[in-house]
Amino acid sequence: MASLVTGTAIGNNLTRIGFSSVLHRESVNKLYFTKRNMIARDTGGESAFERQGGLPIRSVEALNNRRAQQVRVGMLNQLTTNRSAVTGARSPNVRTYGSASTNVMVDQEEAAALRNMAVWVEQSKHSTSTVTPEIQDLRTEFKVTAQFAGLLTDWMAAEDEENFLDAFYDQFSGHVVAASLASAADPPAANLQYAGGAADNASLTSTDRLSPAELVRMWTWLETNNINPIKVDGEECYVLLVHPYVYADLFRNSEWIQTYRDAWQRAASKKDNPLFSSADAVYMNIYIHSFNRIRSITALPNVRRCLLLGADAVLHGMTVRPRLVRRKEDNYEDVYGIGIKSIHGESRCDFAPQSGATLNQAMAIWGLYTNAAA
Repeated sequence: MASLVTGTAIGNNLTRIGFSSVLHRESVNKLYFTKRNMIARDTGGESAFERQGGLPIRSVEALNNRRAQQVRVGMLNQLTTNRSAVTGARSPNVRTYGSASTNVMVDQEEAAALRNMAVWVEQSKHSTSTVTPEIQDLRTEFKVTAQFAGLLTDWMAAEDEENFLDAFYDQFSGHVVAASLASAADPPAANLQYAGGAADNASLTSTDRLSPAELVRMWTWLETNNINPIKVDGEECYVLLVHPYVYADLFRNSEWIQTYRDAWQRAASKKDNPLFSSADAVYMNIYIHSFNRIRSITALPNVRRCLLLGADAVLHGMTVRPRLVRRKEDNYEDVYGIGIKSIHGESRCDFAPQSGATLNQAMAIWGLYTNAAA
Protein backbone atom coordinates (compact mmCIF):
# COMPACT_ATOMS: atom_id res chain seq x y z
CA MET A 1 0.00 0.00 0.00
CA ALA A 2 1.39 3.42 -0.97
CA SER A 3 1.66 6.18 1.65
CA LEU A 4 2.24 9.93 1.56
CA VAL A 5 5.76 10.84 2.60
CA THR A 6 6.40 14.31 4.13
CA GLY A 7 9.41 16.12 5.51
CA THR A 8 12.41 17.77 3.88
CA ALA A 9 14.74 15.21 5.45
CA ILE A 10 13.44 12.60 2.99
CA GLY A 11 13.24 14.72 -0.12
CA ASN A 12 9.89 16.56 0.03
CA ASN A 13 10.69 20.25 -0.57
CA LEU A 14 7.06 21.33 -0.32
CA THR A 15 6.77 20.89 3.43
CA ARG A 16 5.57 24.10 5.01
CA ILE A 17 7.80 25.72 7.64
CA GLY A 18 6.18 27.78 10.36
CA PHE A 19 8.13 30.59 12.01
CA SER A 20 7.31 32.06 15.38
CA SER A 21 6.48 35.76 15.28
CA VAL A 22 8.61 36.24 18.42
CA LEU A 23 12.13 37.44 17.63
CA HIS A 24 14.95 36.66 20.06
CA ARG A 25 18.16 38.65 20.27
CA GLU A 26 21.54 37.62 21.59
CA SER A 27 21.74 38.15 25.33
CA VAL A 28 23.94 40.89 26.78
CA ASN A 29 24.54 42.17 30.31
CA LYS A 30 22.30 45.16 29.70
CA LEU A 31 22.88 47.94 32.20
CA TYR A 32 24.76 45.71 34.65
CA PHE A 33 25.99 48.61 36.77
CA THR A 34 22.54 50.21 36.85
CA LYS A 35 20.70 47.03 37.79
CA ARG A 36 23.11 46.41 40.64
CA ASN A 37 22.73 49.96 41.95
CA MET A 38 26.32 51.08 41.34
CA ILE A 39 25.57 54.48 39.74
CA ALA A 40 24.62 57.64 41.65
CA ARG A 41 24.24 61.34 40.86
CA ASP A 42 27.22 63.52 41.66
CA THR A 43 26.75 66.15 44.36
CA GLY A 44 30.19 66.97 45.75
CA GLY A 45 30.74 69.30 48.69
CA GLU A 46 31.38 66.50 51.17
CA SER A 47 33.38 67.03 54.34
CA ALA A 48 36.72 65.28 54.69
CA PHE A 49 35.34 63.38 57.70
CA GLU A 50 31.69 62.92 56.73
CA ARG A 51 31.23 60.91 53.58
CA GLN A 52 27.93 61.21 51.79
CA GLY A 53 26.21 58.19 50.31
CA GLY A 54 28.60 57.03 47.64
CA LEU A 55 28.53 54.45 44.86
CA PRO A 56 31.33 53.28 42.52
CA ILE A 57 30.13 55.35 39.53
CA ARG A 58 29.17 59.02 39.69
CA SER A 59 26.93 60.43 36.96
CA VAL A 60 27.01 64.11 35.99
CA GLU A 61 24.47 65.57 33.59
CA ALA A 62 24.86 69.25 34.44
CA LEU A 63 27.42 69.59 31.68
CA ASN A 64 24.94 70.66 28.99
CA ASN A 65 25.03 74.28 30.16
CA ARG A 66 28.74 74.51 29.37
CA ARG A 67 30.15 74.49 25.89
CA ALA A 68 33.25 72.38 26.40
CA GLN A 69 34.85 69.17 25.23
CA GLN A 70 36.68 68.65 28.52
CA VAL A 71 35.33 69.18 32.01
CA ARG A 72 37.55 69.39 35.08
CA VAL A 73 36.30 68.11 38.42
CA GLY A 74 38.12 69.59 41.39
CA MET A 75 39.32 68.11 44.67
CA LEU A 76 40.61 69.98 47.74
CA ASN A 77 43.17 68.09 49.83
CA GLN A 78 43.11 68.09 53.62
CA LEU A 79 45.62 70.16 55.58
CA THR A 80 48.12 67.62 56.87
CA THR A 81 50.43 69.52 59.25
CA ASN A 82 50.87 67.54 62.52
CA ARG A 83 49.46 64.33 61.03
CA SER A 84 52.64 62.59 59.96
CA ALA A 85 53.46 60.74 63.21
CA VAL A 86 52.53 57.04 63.16
CA THR A 87 54.65 55.72 66.03
CA GLY A 88 56.19 57.33 69.09
CA ALA A 89 55.42 60.75 70.55
CA ARG A 90 53.84 63.25 68.18
CA SER A 91 55.75 66.51 67.71
CA PRO A 92 53.42 69.32 66.59
CA ASN A 93 54.88 71.95 64.34
CA VAL A 94 55.89 75.06 66.25
CA ARG A 95 53.65 77.29 64.18
CA THR A 96 50.53 75.44 65.35
CA TYR A 97 50.73 76.21 69.07
CA GLY A 98 51.99 78.81 71.56
CA SER A 99 51.43 82.53 72.02
CA ALA A 100 50.21 84.52 69.06
CA SER A 101 52.58 87.33 70.09
CA THR A 102 55.52 85.35 68.70
CA ASN A 103 54.04 85.68 65.18
CA VAL A 104 55.18 82.16 64.29
CA MET A 105 52.23 81.79 61.89
CA VAL A 106 53.21 84.71 59.66
CA ASP A 107 54.48 83.43 56.30
CA GLN A 108 54.24 79.88 57.66
CA GLU A 109 50.78 79.09 56.31
CA GLU A 110 50.25 75.61 54.88
CA ALA A 111 49.33 75.84 51.22
CA ALA A 112 45.92 74.46 50.29
CA ALA A 113 46.40 71.79 47.64
CA LEU A 114 43.96 71.69 44.75
CA ARG A 115 43.77 68.65 42.50
CA ASN A 116 41.60 67.94 39.49
CA MET A 117 40.59 65.19 37.11
CA ALA A 118 39.64 65.55 33.46
CA VAL A 119 36.47 64.18 31.89
CA TRP A 120 36.47 64.28 28.10
CA VAL A 121 33.19 63.97 26.18
CA GLU A 122 32.91 62.62 22.66
CA GLN A 123 30.19 61.32 20.37
CA SER A 124 29.36 57.61 20.45
CA LYS A 125 27.25 56.32 17.57
CA HIS A 126 26.24 53.27 15.54
CA SER A 127 23.66 52.35 12.89
CA THR A 128 22.03 49.51 10.98
CA SER A 129 19.99 49.29 7.78
CA THR A 130 18.04 47.01 5.48
CA VAL A 131 17.51 47.07 1.71
CA THR A 132 13.95 47.14 0.29
CA PRO A 133 12.30 47.23 3.73
CA GLU A 134 8.82 46.53 2.35
CA ILE A 135 9.97 43.21 0.90
CA GLN A 136 11.86 42.26 4.04
CA ASP A 137 8.78 42.90 6.18
CA LEU A 138 6.63 40.81 3.81
CA ARG A 139 9.02 37.87 3.85
CA THR A 140 9.11 37.41 7.61
CA GLU A 141 6.56 36.99 10.36
CA PHE A 142 8.05 39.90 12.30
CA LYS A 143 8.53 43.49 11.18
CA VAL A 144 12.27 43.81 10.69
CA THR A 145 12.37 47.59 10.64
CA ALA A 146 10.56 47.80 13.97
CA GLN A 147 13.29 45.70 15.62
CA PHE A 148 16.10 48.08 14.77
CA ALA A 149 15.47 50.49 17.64
CA GLY A 150 15.67 47.71 20.23
CA LEU A 151 18.78 46.31 18.58
CA LEU A 152 20.52 49.69 18.73
CA THR A 153 19.55 50.45 22.32
CA ASP A 154 20.94 47.04 23.31
CA TRP A 155 24.16 47.96 21.52
CA MET A 156 24.34 51.31 23.32
CA ALA A 157 23.77 49.67 26.70
CA ALA A 158 26.58 47.18 26.08
CA GLU A 159 28.83 49.96 24.75
CA ASP A 160 28.20 52.12 27.83
CA GLU A 161 29.18 49.27 30.10
CA GLU A 162 32.39 48.72 28.15
CA ASN A 163 33.06 52.46 28.49
CA PHE A 164 32.73 52.17 32.28
CA LEU A 165 35.19 49.27 32.24
CA ASP A 166 37.53 51.25 29.99
CA ALA A 167 37.53 54.02 32.60
CA PHE A 168 38.27 51.58 35.45
CA TYR A 169 41.15 49.99 33.57
CA ASP A 170 42.43 52.68 31.19
CA GLN A 171 41.39 55.98 32.89
CA PHE A 172 39.19 57.08 29.95
CA SER A 173 36.40 55.47 27.93
CA GLY A 174 37.44 53.77 24.70
CA HIS A 175 35.77 56.22 22.30
CA VAL A 176 37.54 59.14 23.99
CA VAL A 177 40.92 57.40 23.61
CA ALA A 178 40.09 56.41 20.01
CA ALA A 179 39.38 60.07 19.19
CA SER A 180 42.90 60.92 20.49
CA LEU A 181 41.49 63.24 23.15
CA ALA A 182 43.37 61.33 25.86
CA SER A 183 45.65 58.32 26.27
CA ALA A 184 44.95 55.11 28.17
CA ALA A 185 46.81 54.76 31.47
CA ASP A 186 46.88 52.52 34.53
CA PRO A 187 45.87 53.93 37.93
CA PRO A 188 48.66 55.09 40.28
CA ALA A 189 51.08 52.33 41.24
CA ALA A 190 49.65 52.16 44.77
CA ASN A 191 46.28 51.18 43.28
CA LEU A 192 47.73 48.25 41.32
CA GLN A 193 47.69 45.30 43.70
CA TYR A 194 48.51 41.62 43.21
CA ALA A 195 47.39 38.54 45.10
CA GLY A 196 49.73 37.29 47.81
CA GLY A 197 51.79 40.49 47.60
CA ALA A 198 53.30 39.49 44.23
CA ALA A 199 55.43 42.10 42.48
CA ASP A 200 53.37 42.16 39.29
CA ASN A 201 50.92 40.15 37.20
CA ALA A 202 53.68 38.03 35.65
CA SER A 203 54.77 36.92 39.14
CA LEU A 204 51.38 35.45 40.05
CA THR A 205 51.31 31.66 40.47
CA SER A 206 48.66 29.02 41.04
CA THR A 207 48.75 29.73 44.80
CA ASP A 208 47.68 33.35 44.27
CA ARG A 209 43.95 32.72 43.92
CA LEU A 210 40.97 34.39 45.56
CA SER A 211 40.63 33.08 49.10
CA PRO A 212 39.49 34.26 52.55
CA ALA A 213 43.09 35.21 53.31
CA GLU A 214 43.25 37.33 50.16
CA LEU A 215 39.95 39.01 51.02
CA VAL A 216 41.43 39.92 54.42
CA ARG A 217 44.42 41.43 52.57
CA MET A 218 42.00 43.46 50.44
CA TRP A 219 40.11 44.74 53.48
CA THR A 220 43.38 45.69 55.20
CA TRP A 221 44.55 47.56 52.09
CA LEU A 222 41.22 49.40 51.82
CA GLU A 223 41.36 50.53 55.45
CA THR A 224 45.01 51.54 55.60
CA ASN A 225 44.83 53.46 52.32
CA ASN A 226 41.68 55.38 53.29
CA ILE A 227 39.71 54.16 50.29
CA ASN A 228 36.32 55.87 50.27
CA PRO A 229 33.71 53.36 51.43
CA ILE A 230 30.41 52.88 49.66
CA LYS A 231 27.53 54.01 51.86
CA VAL A 232 24.21 52.37 51.09
CA ASP A 233 21.24 51.93 53.43
CA GLY A 234 23.36 53.09 56.35
CA GLU A 235 26.08 50.51 55.76
CA GLU A 236 29.68 51.10 54.74
CA CYS A 237 31.08 48.50 52.39
CA TYR A 238 33.11 47.83 49.25
CA VAL A 239 32.46 45.96 46.01
CA LEU A 240 34.69 43.36 44.37
CA LEU A 241 34.00 42.44 40.76
CA VAL A 242 35.62 39.12 39.84
CA HIS A 243 35.57 36.84 36.83
CA PRO A 244 33.41 33.69 37.29
CA TYR A 245 36.56 31.54 37.23
CA VAL A 246 37.99 33.62 40.08
CA TYR A 247 34.75 33.32 42.03
CA ALA A 248 34.75 29.55 41.53
CA ASP A 249 38.17 29.39 43.20
CA LEU A 250 36.53 30.39 46.49
CA PHE A 251 34.47 27.22 46.45
CA ARG A 252 37.58 25.12 46.00
CA ASN A 253 39.08 26.69 49.11
CA SER A 254 38.69 24.58 52.26
CA GLU A 255 38.61 27.58 54.61
CA TRP A 256 35.82 29.18 52.57
CA ILE A 257 33.81 25.96 52.58
CA GLN A 258 34.24 25.70 56.36
CA THR A 259 32.97 29.28 56.73
CA TYR A 260 29.81 28.29 54.88
CA ARG A 261 29.36 25.26 57.10
CA ASP A 262 29.90 27.06 60.40
CA ALA A 263 28.07 30.36 59.98
CA TRP A 264 27.44 32.61 57.02
CA GLN A 265 26.09 36.14 56.67
CA ARG A 266 22.82 34.89 55.33
CA ALA A 267 21.06 38.12 56.25
CA ALA A 268 22.95 39.87 53.46
CA SER A 269 20.79 38.16 50.84
CA LYS A 270 17.65 39.61 52.42
CA LYS A 271 18.56 43.23 51.74
CA ASP A 272 16.38 44.89 49.13
CA ASN A 273 19.15 47.05 47.67
CA PRO A 274 20.56 45.39 44.51
CA LEU A 275 24.11 46.19 45.57
CA PHE A 276 23.62 43.71 48.44
CA SER A 277 20.93 41.36 47.15
CA SER A 278 22.67 40.77 43.80
CA ALA A 279 26.02 40.03 45.39
CA ASP A 280 27.16 36.43 45.12
CA ALA A 281 28.93 36.48 48.47
CA VAL A 282 30.12 38.85 51.20
CA TYR A 283 33.25 38.70 53.36
CA MET A 284 34.87 41.39 55.55
CA ASN A 285 32.17 43.78 54.33
CA ILE A 286 33.35 43.25 50.75
CA TYR A 287 30.42 42.35 48.48
CA ILE A 288 31.64 39.99 45.76
CA HIS A 289 29.93 40.08 42.36
CA SER A 290 30.73 37.56 39.64
CA PHE A 291 31.08 39.49 36.37
CA ASN A 292 32.06 37.80 33.11
CA ARG A 293 33.50 40.94 31.52
CA ILE A 294 36.41 41.29 33.91
CA ARG A 295 39.44 41.73 31.71
CA SER A 296 42.51 39.56 31.38
CA ILE A 297 45.97 39.97 29.84
CA THR A 298 46.66 38.48 26.42
CA ALA A 299 50.15 37.27 27.34
CA LEU A 300 48.99 35.96 30.74
CA PRO A 301 45.81 33.93 30.18
CA ASN A 302 45.68 32.80 33.83
CA VAL A 303 45.57 36.33 35.23
CA ARG A 304 42.33 38.30 35.72
CA ARG A 305 42.42 41.99 36.59
CA CYS A 306 39.61 42.15 39.13
CA LEU A 307 38.10 45.43 40.34
CA LEU A 308 38.00 46.37 44.02
CA LEU A 309 35.76 49.41 44.25
CA GLY A 310 34.96 52.05 46.80
CA ALA A 311 32.86 55.17 46.26
CA ASP A 312 33.31 57.56 43.33
CA ALA A 313 35.72 55.41 41.30
CA VAL A 314 34.50 56.58 37.89
CA LEU A 315 32.79 59.76 36.75
CA HIS A 316 30.22 59.49 33.95
CA GLY A 317 29.64 62.77 32.12
CA MET A 318 26.62 63.01 29.83
CA THR A 319 25.99 66.05 27.63
CA VAL A 320 23.58 64.58 25.05
CA ARG A 321 21.48 61.56 25.97
CA PRO A 322 21.15 58.68 23.47
CA ARG A 323 18.69 59.38 20.67
CA LEU A 324 17.61 57.53 17.53
CA VAL A 325 18.21 59.14 14.14
CA ARG A 326 16.98 58.26 10.64
CA ARG A 327 19.08 57.89 7.53
CA LYS A 328 17.99 60.54 5.04
CA GLU A 329 19.59 59.19 1.85
CA ASP A 330 17.22 56.30 1.28
CA ASN A 331 17.78 55.52 -2.44
CA TYR A 332 14.15 56.24 -3.32
CA GLU A 333 13.03 54.48 -0.12
CA ASP A 334 14.82 51.27 -1.07
CA VAL A 335 17.12 51.58 1.95
CA TYR A 336 15.90 51.99 5.50
CA GLY A 337 18.57 53.02 7.98
CA ILE A 338 18.37 53.98 11.60
CA GLY A 339 21.14 55.02 13.99
CA ILE A 340 21.74 55.91 17.61
CA LYS A 341 24.07 58.59 18.96
CA SER A 342 24.99 60.34 22.20
CA ILE A 343 27.75 62.56 23.53
CA HIS A 344 29.33 61.48 26.79
CA GLY A 345 32.56 60.44 28.47
CA GLU A 346 33.76 58.34 31.38
CA SER A 347 36.89 58.92 33.45
CA ARG A 348 38.55 57.23 36.42
CA CYS A 349 38.79 59.53 39.44
CA ASP A 350 42.55 60.00 39.41
CA PHE A 351 43.10 63.41 40.98
CA ALA A 352 46.34 65.03 39.83
CA PRO A 353 48.02 68.00 41.50
CA GLN A 354 49.83 70.76 39.62
CA SER A 355 52.96 68.73 40.35
CA GLY A 356 53.63 65.55 42.28
CA ALA A 357 51.94 62.19 42.63
CA THR A 358 48.43 61.43 41.36
CA LEU A 359 45.94 60.38 44.04
CA ASN A 360 43.19 57.76 43.80
CA GLN A 361 41.12 56.98 46.91
CA ALA A 362 38.39 54.97 45.21
CA MET A 363 39.57 51.66 43.77
CA ALA A 364 42.25 49.11 42.97
CA ILE A 365 42.89 46.73 40.11
CA TRP A 366 43.65 43.44 41.86
CA GLY A 367 45.56 40.83 39.88
CA LEU A 368 44.44 37.28 40.66
CA TYR A 369 45.54 33.93 39.27
CA THR A 370 42.80 31.58 38.08
CA ASN A 371 41.97 29.03 35.40
CA ALA A 372 42.43 30.14 31.80
CA ALA A 373 39.34 28.14 30.80
CA ALA A 374 36.49 26.32 32.50
